[in-house]
Amino acid sequence: MSEALSAAVFAAFVVFCRIGACVMIMPGLSSQRVPVRARLFIAIGLSLAFMPLLSERFESLLRPAAPSGIVFIILTELLIGLMIGLLARLFFLMLEMMASAIATSIGLAGIAGIPMEETEAAPPLVTMITLCATLLFFLADLHLEVLRGLFLSYNALPPGGGIPARFSLTEVADALTEASLLALRISSPFLVLSLALNFAFGLANKMTPSIQVYFASMPFLIAGGLVLMMTLGKPFFQGFLIGFQQFLVR
Repeated sequence: MSEALSAAVFAAFVVFCRIGACVMIMPGLSSQRVPVRARLFIAIGLSLAFMPLLSERFESLLRPAAPSGIVFIILTELLIGLMIGLLARLFFLMLEMMASAIATSIGLAGIAGIPMEETEAAPPLVTMITLCATLLFFLADLHLEVLRGLFLSYNALPPGGGIPARFSLTEVADALTEASLLALRISSPFLVLSLALNFAFGLANKMTPSIQVYFASMPFLIAGGLVLMMTLGKPFFQGFLIGFQQFLVR
């Protein structure tokens, strides 16, 4: 009875390693505003929910394993969970980077903000974009797709089999490429607007060098950026959610 109980406890802990590592880094839950205790309880609850479906596989794996083998399995499960959470997190990191580029291109980067998602303060436009994307991430139930992928990862990367280095690097590189292209695609109208206006006012400055055209161009740049955000706000977030959802489904 004690051996069966010990095997069950070890199996639950190993399941918690992969799920807990993913929860600690996945979008939304990895925010500094979410208490660590809340994330811990969520990870424990998900581990207990997954445990009945995975208990037999882990118990049969852990019973004949030596202490060094158990340590290897725990470290492998932690790395796999971190990789899965990082793949989803990359999309939001790239979105935050391009949101900073948008704020800079339309002249709103100099406005002081307050730290929301991260410990460092960001311009209010960046905070608005990242918070709206995080909110839509949960409203569209995309967090359930992350959990579905986490559960299916036990078939693609079975426990005790190690983590293929080439497979992991390929997955991270593909996710980073897709996230960068998606963020650049949905942010391109703001970058094109900034380039066109700066080019136009640069020509005007060449024609009238005695006039400080730069200071006259800033109101037009800020107003054009805000109008463009009001017009393309819905397609902006829809494009991000659709691209992110397609990646999660694959």
